Amino acid sequence: MLIVSHDRAFLDRTVTHILALDDATHTLKQHAGTYSDYAASLDRELDKQWAAYREQQERVRRLEGSIRRLSGQAKNIEAETIHYHWRRIAKDLARRAVVQKARLERMLASEEMVDKPGQAWKMKLEFVDTPRSGQDVLMIHDLAFGYGPRNGPGSKPLLDGVNLHLGYGERAMLIGPNGSGKTTLLRLITGKLRPWAGEIRLGRGVQIGYMAQEQETLDMAATPFDLIRRAAALDETEARSFLHYFLFAGDEVFVPVGKLSFGERSRLALALLAVQGCNFLLLDEPINHLDIPSRERFERAIARFQGSVLAVVHDRYFIERLATTIWTLEGRTIQVQREPPPSRPSPVPTGEGGLSSPAAAEDG
Repeated sequence: MLIVSHDRAFLDRTVTHILALDDATHTLKQHAGTYSDYAASLDRELDKQWAAYREQQERVRRLEGSIRRLSGQAKNIEAETIHYHWRRIAKDLARRAVVQKARLERMLASEEMVDKPGQAWKMKLEFVDTPRSGQDVLMIHDLAFGYGPRNGPGSKPLLDGVNLHLGYGERAMLIGPNGSGKTTLLRLITGKLRPWAGEIRLGRGVQIGYMAQEQETLDMAATPFDLIRRAAALDETEARSFLHYFLFAGDEVFVPVGKLSFGERSRLALALLAVQGCNFLLLDEPINHLDIPSRERFERAIARFQGSVLAVVHDRYFIERLATTIWTLEGRTIQVQREPPPSRPSPVPTGEGGLSSPAAAEDG
């Protein structure tokens, strides 16, 4: 069986081999084990390559320094004296410099030279200058909500008796069946919907950054360039450079949002979150349209984010790596699980490169 999937938890539970497609060489390489095994082996390979590359560059640096030193000594002696003895020493120094230069040229031309580990063109994401909020970020008391008038014919609550608290630095993952009200809760918190009953309060100094599931909050007639400059005081060069981190190159920054793919809109929404200086992120299926390398970078950015997060996600790998608490929506209310699920390795950068995307997986 051959599986094409971005679900890393699913791959961990089902496959015995990973087939990884190299972005640069367009070749396919097989790795034994699950996705986590593949990711760990890739990090080890990258660390070894960087170590070998640095050792090689140090040898090159020493040779180049020796060549410059010998050549300089020879030239200084020849310029200062015509004495036969000293000029013979200068000639010997110059000969040694030529020998070492030839050795360096052979080394640089050798097929055994270690190439610098490549940096594929992948999304870069970092939340910087996040303002500190108060200790209490979100407080919800006896919340009830349904669509339509509360006492209208056939009306019934979608959410009822919801009581929640989110503290500074917490990362809550909201899970539950489709249609149970997860997106509705986020829209209530942002003020886009009004509750039937109860209270939603934000703490002192809380600044919300909301990423909608279908990116409907984006201005479809605007361009990425327009939106970034509206969100932050950036000049043209700074705005284009910033968008380049999110894989918008050249004239792509001037394409109307309505003509972008869902993946491109997701990257733009993340760019806007990063540039706005929010300290409370409301994320509705934030990684749905991202490839695996971009998901890895997003997880690393969230792990370093100096604020609070409430995310609606189905990706078990994301939940297991990042959740500090689980909110489960069931029976019109939300149950809180303070003990996080068994954790996967912390999503922190390894080496100086990034993960490549597995194109497919085999189950043996």
